[in-house]
Amino acid sequence: MTIHALTSEDNGKIAEIIESPDGIRFILRGVGLTTPYFAGMLSRMLICSYGKPWDAEPVLLNQPRVSSTPASILINGQIRDLDVTVELSFGLHRVLHLIVNWTNRSGKLLADTAVGIVFELPEREKENITIPHMIYNNNPSSDPRRIVPKLGAEEGFICEEHRLPIPCVNVEWTEKEESSYISLFSEPSLAYTEEGDGNYGSLGVLRDDGHTAITAMSGVLMFNGGKDIYYVGKSKTEPYSGGYLDFPAEYSLSKHYMLDWGRLPQTGWGFREAVRKGWQLFEPQGASPLTLDEIIRLKTNALDDRWRSSEGAAGYIKFNDSNDFGKVNRHPLHFLYGWTGQCLKLAWCDAKLGFVQGDEERIARCGQTVSFYLQGSGTGVPGLRSCSYELESRTWGNFTLNGESVVASRAYGETISDLADIILLYREHGRDVPTQWITELREAADFFCRAALPSGIYPTGWLKDGSACDAMVTGAGVPCVIAAAKAYRATGDRKYLDHAGAVLERYYDLHARTFERPFARSTLDARCEDKEAGMYYFLAAFELFDLTGDARYGQWAEVAADWLLTFVYVWSPGYDPGAPLRENQFNAVGWPGVSVQNHHLDVFFPTYELWWFGRMTGNKAYSEIAKTVMEAMGQGICTKPGEWGFTVVGEQGEGFYQTHYHQRGHSNVWNPSWIIALVLSNALRLRYGTEPAFAG
Repeated sequence: MTIHALTSEDNGKIAEIIESPDGIRFILRGVGLTTPYFAGMLSRMLICSYGKPWDAEPVLLNQPRVSSTPASILINGQIRDLDVTVELSFGLHRVLHLIVNWTNRSGKLLADTAVGIVFELPEREKENITIPHMIYNNNPSSDPRRIVPKLGAEEGFICEEHRLPIPCVNVEWTEKEESSYISLFSEPSLAYTEEGDGNYGSLGVLRDDGHTAITAMSGVLMFNGGKDIYYVGKSKTEPYSGGYLDFPAEYSLSKHYMLDWGRLPQTGWGFREAVRKGWQLFEPQGASPLTLDEIIRLKTNALDDRWRSSEGAAGYIKFNDSNDFGKVNRHPLHFLYGWTGQCLKLAWCDAKLGFVQGDEERIARCGQTVSFYLQGSGTGVPGLRSCSYELESRTWGNFTLNGESVVASRAYGETISDLADIILLYREHGRDVPTQWITELREAADFFCRAALPSGIYPTGWLKDGSACDAMVTGAGVPCVIAAAKAYRATGDRKYLDHAGAVLERYYDLHARTFERPFARSTLDARCEDKEAGMYYFLAAFELFDLTGDARYGQWAEVAADWLLTFVYVWSPGYDPGAPLRENQFNAVGWPGVSVQNHHLDVFFPTYELWWFGRMTGNKAYSEIAKTVMEAMGQGICTKPGEWGFTVVGEQGEGFYQTHYHQRGHSNVWNPSWIIALVLSNALRLRYGTEPAFAG
């Protein structure tokens, strides 16, 4: 028996290749630990398949030869018609680097080829798999009637590298009360066919008899057990003919993988290791096409276009009729409060601009918007208000969930939080706050204090009589916690702070303590694990940490921030020639995705709070990431009529398609008003906050 070993001296990782009569064994372990993190036979680690559909069964490496130096181990052999080399070495950032090369030495064309590497793990009772943006502990809160990525006992999920913000599969497990993890990263790279078409690799998990096999392939796909299937839209899949490679004679395909492993201080938090290593390994460099001042100027123009005041109504319409594509009125003009409308957040932006610029008209517009909302939106239940107003019919309305009219807890919590922010903004600038605003803020906060479910959290929404519309355990109602905390900030009434803390602790117990049930169902039309549920949990924990200085809330905010960052791109995919994103040099670094259902990029992100949280805690990485995110979101903004399909300067599409969700390499012109509100409010706070973030 011959042992070839590599040791990472700075963190005690050991990689071993053991040659014996039984074959070659690959082992990953830690110094002083007898139980390995991974142990597998090389004969079960390589895939080589010809023809469609591809064959996932590993193939024996023939005539294997192993050589080593103190710094690296090299394995050579043949797998079917291909020469294969695997080079192992410890490199930067305390990970094991694997360079795998497949070369066609057969002298003939090998058509429809698929190659890859797998790491088969033993069956374990408690296992949590994270594939960023795709799989979070198998997406337990997703609606079973909808199609989203899933892992069955005998199924798998393998997706394109460009579908992954962090191209990584992270698996954690708990045995004997100790939690461990292993992560496989793939450095995204394009392979080319003879026609010159680019083909990214693919990454995911295969399942067989309950066993998990982390799998990296040369581009072939598997969706929920179905080979050559890909996800193309909301709850929609189609057959996929791509992913296969033709290997001409002497053609070589080389892929760079990285392995990380270790112990975890907390069960369920293995995804944090993928985030930390991802930002180190890929050294993200985002785009910065506009300054903060330019973003503010452009978004302010879009804000002004949304202002409407007539017959006593005042606010900012969700969809406008000013762009050429919108002049055929697709939607009745209406105000939407919270979610994709953010009417009061837009009012806050107007007032903030007014105070910065000395523009009384803007401050007055904010006041009109708030007063109109408070005077007309009541439902008859004290503290509960409607969520929308249609201008033409002059009627107030709500969301429809399961066929019933519902005040969504997510949208209502956001709106009351914005009301508190407006009150605080007025006070900051020495303006009198109308008594009605304080009274109605208190009434809403009182409603939140009595409207939680027996489980201690908020329902998805409330019916017209104030009763809960459901009793599901979801993160949809977390914005109500933020509203209660901000009500304390605005009124000084301690009961609101105490209530916010108690409810947030229940959300922590149900979601963030172990992530057995990850944050979900805040994106109201998706019903699945989503970025926005985690975003509001982070904001709630951040708010309580800022108010109290309690280290618990700081830790909760930190773990939520890391969960959020699994949705944020650390690399930028390439696009086919002629694609608009390629022509406009769109850089995905810093852009967040949406949910396990909606695989596109958008601007819903707590940019300012993440930046400030980094400053508060001394974690400079968060502040740097927030800066990257804010600057990246300057892309796609219309700077002159006709850009990005818009007529109105300052508009920006809701979706940018970095993957095969809708049309890859394109963006849309769907422009609900939240896209203005989120970017503008974050930019204003970063530019004109107590401590400005970076240059205008």
